[in-house]
Amino acid sequence: MLRFPRALWIALALAILLPLPSLFAQLYTDDQMMVLRLEGTMASPVPGPFHLYTFANGSAEQRAQLFGGGTFPWWTLPELRLSFFRPLSSGLLALDHALAGRDPLPYHVHSMAWYAAAVLAAALLFRRLLPERTAAVAALIFTIAPAHWMAAGWPSSRHVAIVGALGLSALALHLRARERDDRRAAIGALACAAIALLAGEAALGVFAYVFAYELLGRDEPLARRARAFAPWVALALVYAISYKALHFGAYGSGGYLDPITEASTFLPALPVRLAVFAEAALLGVPSEVSALDPRAARALATLGVLALVAFALLLRRALRRIAPEHARTLRWLLVGAVLALLPGAAGIPGDRVLFLPNLGILAALATVLLHAGRAPDERALAARAGVALFGLLHVVLAAPVFLFGILHLTTTSRAALDVLARAEIPRREGMRVLGIGLSDPLVGMYLASGLQIAFKPPPATVDLLSMAGYDHRVRRVDAHTLEITVEGRLLDGAFENVVRARRHPLRAGDVVPLGAWSVRVLADEAGQPTRFAVTFDRDLEDPSLAFLHWKDGGLRALTPPPIGGEVILRHEPGPMGL
Repeated sequence: MLRFPRALWIALALAILLPLPSLFAQLYTDDQMMVLRLEGTMASPVPGPFHLYTFANGSAEQRAQLFGGGTFPWWTLPELRLSFFRPLSSGLLALDHALAGRDPLPYHVHSMAWYAAAVLAAALLFRRLLPERTAAVAALIFTIAPAHWMAAGWPSSRHVAIVGALGLSALALHLRARERDDRRAAIGALACAAIALLAGEAALGVFAYVFAYELLGRDEPLARRARAFAPWVALALVYAISYKALHFGAYGSGGYLDPITEASTFLPALPVRLAVFAEAALLGVPSEVSALDPRAARALATLGVLALVAFALLLRRALRRIAPEHARTLRWLLVGAVLALLPGAAGIPGDRVLFLPNLGILAALATVLLHAGRAPDERALAARAGVALFGLLHVVLAAPVFLFGILHLTTTSRAALDVLARAEIPRREGMRVLGIGLSDPLVGMYLASGLQIAFKPPPATVDLLSMAGYDHRVRRVDAHTLEITVEGRLLDGAFENVVRARRHPLRAGDVVPLGAWSVRVLADEAGQPTRFAVTFDRDLEDPSLAFLHWKDGGLRALTPPPIGGEVILRHEPGPMGL
C-alpha cells in the first residue's frame, strides 16, 4: 500500500527533479522585458521594482511613448491597459536581478524553490482532507501535472507557485481554525491570503475554496458559517476596491478581459474558456492551443465537455464506494475548483491558471483512479477503460509531458537568443530595426527585448511592422514609403491582438503617427488591416534603417526594392514552430 509519508518524499523529489533542466534555460520572453526595465534600458509604464507586471496602463504618458515610437507595435490601442497587481512577485524578481543581474541560474533556482513549497502545501492539504491512499495519489499527480511546468520553470510565471504556496497554506490554516476554534489560525489564514493577493490575482481562488467549504463542508447553522466567512468577504472587498482605485486590470486587449468593465465580451467567452480548461485539466491538450489558434477553441471546448461528462460518470461510481465524509469533502473541493477558475478565465488561456483549481480536480481524480473501476456490475468494463485512460494521462504520461515543457522552454530560450544574436543587422550604433511578418512571438512580440539582450551593440529602437502569419507583398512607393499587403489580415493572431482587440477596429484611412515614421491604413476587412503604407522621415536606403524578416531559420536582412518594385515575403514558422 502507498503510504502518505513515502508519497510526500517522492512528490518533493519530483518537484525538484522535473524542473531541473530549467537551470540551463536563458531569460525567456517576459523575463527579458522585466530585467531590461529594471536596468532602465527599456521603457516602463510605471517605474520601480514592484510594477514589473504592469505592461500598459492606458495613461497619457503611455500614449506619448507609443506615438513617439516606443516598444509597442504600431497597431497597439492607445488606451490599452494590461496592469496586474503583483508587487510581491515583482519585488522577488527585482531581488533576483539585484543579486544576479542577467545570470538566469538564480532566477530558476528561486522558482524551483517556490514550486517545491507549493507542492508541499498541496500535499499536506490532501493529507488533512482525504484518506491516506487517496491523499498520496493526489499529491503525486499534483506534483507531476503538466499544467504546472510553467510555474516551476519560468521565472515570470513564478507568481503562480508563490500564490500556490501561500494560498494553500491560508486554506489549511482556515480549516484548522474552524475545526479547532483556533483564533490564531484564523488570523494566520487571513494574513497568508492577504500576502498571496500581493503575489497575484490567482489568490482569489483561495477565497473560492473557503466559500465552498463554508457553504458545503460545514454542518452548522448558516449564521455561524456566515460569520466565519465575513472577514474573507471584507478582505476581498478591500482588495477589489483598491485594485480598481489604483487602475489595475485590463482594457482593450483581445486576450485579457475585465470581467466587470468588459462583461459584454467576457461573459459570452466564459463557457468556451471554462470548457477548454476542463479539457486541459482532464485530457491534457494545453489550453494555450486555443489562444494560438482561435479556430481550435471550439474543438477543445467540445472535447472538454465530453471529458467532463465521462469524468462525472466515473466520479459518481467512485462516490458510492467511499465514506460519506470523503464524498462531502470532494463536493466542496470541486465547487471551489470551479469558482477558482473564474479569475483565470479572464486572461489568455493558459494551463498555469489550473494550479489552484487542480487542488479540487486532482483530489477527485485520485478518488476516481482508486475507486471508480472496482464495482463489479454491467458497466464495470467501460468504467475500467475510463480509469485506464485517465491513469495513462495523469500517471504514466504526466511526468514526461511536464519534463517536455521544461525542456521546450530551455531549448527555445537558448535558440531564440542565438537567432537574435545572429540577426542580419549592421553592427553600428543608433540603428533603427523594423521587422515584417514575424509571427512567432520569440522573434516578433519579444524582438525588442531579445535584441537588447543578445545583439551587440543593441539597436537604438526596434519596431514591428507586422506579426501577421501570412505571406506579405512589400512594394516601394517612393523614396520614403513602403506599401505592405498582407495575404490575410492583421490582428488575426493571438499575440497581435493582445495589444488591440478586434472589437477596436483599424479602418482604411486611419493614420498612426510614430515620430520619425507613420502608418496609414489603406484597406481593411471588418476593421482588420489588410494593406497599409509606412512612411519614414528618411530615404529607405539610409544606413540607420534595417529591415528584417524570417527566412531559412533566421532573421534575414530585407533590402527595400527600387521605387515601383515589389518583393514577396513567404511566411515560415519561427523558433517556437509557430
